[in-house]
Amino acid sequence: MPANDKKIKLNVIFVCTGNTCRSPMAEFLFKDYLKQKNRTGDFSVSSAGLEAAKGDVMTAQADEALNVLGIKHNHERKARVFTVQMSLDSDLIIGMTREHAIRCYSDNAISFADITGRPVADPYGMSVQVYLECAAQIRSAFDEILKIADERLMKKRVLNRV
Repeated sequence: MPANDKKIKLNVIFVCTGNTCRSPMAEFLFKDYLKQKNRTGDFSVSSAGLEAAKGDVMTAQADEALNVLGIKHNHERKARVFTVQMSLDSDLIIGMTREHAIRCYSDNAISFADITGRPVADPYGMSVQVYLECAAQIRSAFDEILKIADERLMKKRVLNRV
């Protein structure tokens, strides 16, 4: 692999509705997963919400669930609204549901339902235990997400050599 290939990263973004529960949990969980796999240098990972209220913070339950799981995260991170520019800049968009993926208006968008056969239900307003179950469902897709991401990363690197 040419040395400059290491500089080419795949931009991955997780998308949900408000960017206060599922997608930020997915972002931090996937970053931790990539760290364990020694793959952080290959990916740029973020999250956003289709109907996010700018400035909202992660729910207390999402924060607590990540703490229980020992996942390093910024509990004060602000919700981001998914934009057309994010859609254009992302190599892989992962919606929590098929509707989320469709609303991203991108050929690069897929959903957890496409990957695992079931969407990630919104835990908003539920207990920490429900958030932990949500996190487990999200994590269960990471091996498959990494396979998809690696295929796209390889193509991106090949195209950049031309």
